[in-house]
Amino acid sequence: MFISTLRIPLYFWLLLLFSAPVFSDWHLVNEESKLNFISIKATNIAEIHSFKKISGNVKENGEAQLSINLASLETLIPIRNERMGNLLFETKIYPSAVFKLEVDLEKMLLIDIGKSYEVKYRGMFGFKNKQFPLLVKLKVTRLSDQSFSVSSLEPLLLNADRLGLSNGIEALRAVAGLPSISKSVPVTFSLMFRK
Repeated sequence: MFISTLRIPLYFWLLLLFSAPVFSDWHLVNEESKLNFISIKATNIAEIHSFKKISGNVKENGEAQLSINLASLETLIPIRNERMGNLLFETKIYPSAVFKLEVDLEKMLLIDIGKSYEVKYRGMFGFKNKQFPLLVKLKVTRLSDQSFSVSSLEPLLLNADRLGLSNGIEALRAVAGLPSISKSVPVTFSLMFRK
C-alpha cells in the first residue's frame, strides 16, 4: 500500500521533470532580439531603422513564427516614424507583418552548447493581406539548454515593388522633398529564443 501511494507522485514528478523540456515551445525574447532594415535616400545616404516590438515562437513540431509590430518602427526621428507608419506601412489598417516557416527543431536542440550551424529555409511573409515566399539563410547557435539564437547569415533583400510599397515610397519621397528613395531594402536580424 505504501509503495503504491509513493509511486504515483514519483511518476508524476519524473514526467514533469523530463518531458516538459521536450514538449515546451520556445519563445522569442523581445528585449534581446533585433530586427533592422536599411533605407537609402538621395542615392547614397543610408540609414538604419528597427522595430522595437517583435514576438514569436517555435513550437515542438517545428512551426516557427515571427510577428512584427509595424507601429513600433524606430527611425530616431519621430516625424519620420509617423510618416513611414502612415504612408508606407499603413499601420492603422495593417498593424503587423508575420513570417512563418517550418524548422528542424530537433537538429537545433541536438547541437552542443556554444556551437553553431548554417541553414537555409523557405518561409512565407504575410504583409498587407498578401503572402510572399522568402528564402532566408540563418546561423543558429545553441547558447544553453534553455536558449538559442537565430541570426541572418546574410542580409535579406526585400524589393518594394514586389511587396506593393512603391506608392508609399513615392509618397514619402514627395513629402520629404527627396530626389530618390531606393526600392531595395536590406534586412538583418538577431533573435533570441528561450524555453
